[in-house]
Amino acid sequence: MVTDGNDPYSTFNISDLKIENYVNRLFIDIIGREPLDVELEANVTRLKAGSLKREVRDSIIYSLMTDTTYKENEFSYKAAFTQNLYNIAKVRCLEGASDAEFELRIGILKNGALIDSLLGNLDGYYLAQYLIKLDEAVLESRQALYDGVINYHEMYGLMINNSIYNIINMNTFNYVRATFDQLLWRLPTTGEFDRSFNMIEYNQTATLFGSVGSDKKDYIQILISSNEMLEGMVIWSFQTLLSRPPTADEMVTLLPVYIQMHDINWVMAQILVTDEYANFR
Repeated sequence: MVTDGNDPYSTFNISDLKIENYVNRLFIDIIGREPLDVELEANVTRLKAGSLKREVRDSIIYSLMTDTTYKENEFSYKAAFTQNLYNIAKVRCLEGASDAEFELRIGILKNGALIDSLLGNLDGYYLAQYLIKLDEAVLESRQALYDGVINYHEMYGLMINNSIYNIINMNTFNYVRATFDQLLWRLPTTGEFDRSFNMIEYNQTATLFGSVGSDKKDYIQILISSNEMLEGMVIWSFQTLLSRPPTADEMVTLLPVYIQMHDINWVMAQILVTDEYANFR
């Protein structure tokens, strides 16, 4: 007897609908869009033919992250993945500020620099030039990530060091708390806050996470280079993909490898390949 409304089940007791949902979710989380019908069908067939084995899931995940074959409207899966990571970083740190907002800000700064140059205000001119370079670095970070010039956690150093971020977090008190929250997924201890504040506000030499700095540039470099930052990126991966923090065991398993490799693709893949993420349980 056939019962209406039942999903067909495969030989390994996972419904076709669950497999389709898994592929759909992979596309959205990795490249920021749903699969086309032909992409959905091909990858569902691939997973079923491979009995949902880990290596088959891995191959699909890494294809979406690294394939440079030309695709209309997005250039390639790798380009779309890079764009998605870039967008997520801007949402996390910059309230989703668009490239157009940065370009407008750069235009304002360039106009101000020209006026300062004509008036002989060299301090204002050089400050504007410095801020222009910081804002341009944000826009250039997407290509730098694609080319492997920077790692993903280093992109966040650019996201917290530009004129728009300074407007959002207008004083050192807010800046220190925001950078800890957004990058490390926690607030600073009293000691960490005091040392960070003095380093940025008063250019005082201080030690943070075992490194010495004496200004805002040093603070950012210390933050980005710390193991605490990489731990924050593991937390980011779990929160983004599973909407939960990693367990202690998951952190102990993933963090040492990430510290050595600096490969966010690998961290994400360890989550994307799981039955928990795929809802195959």
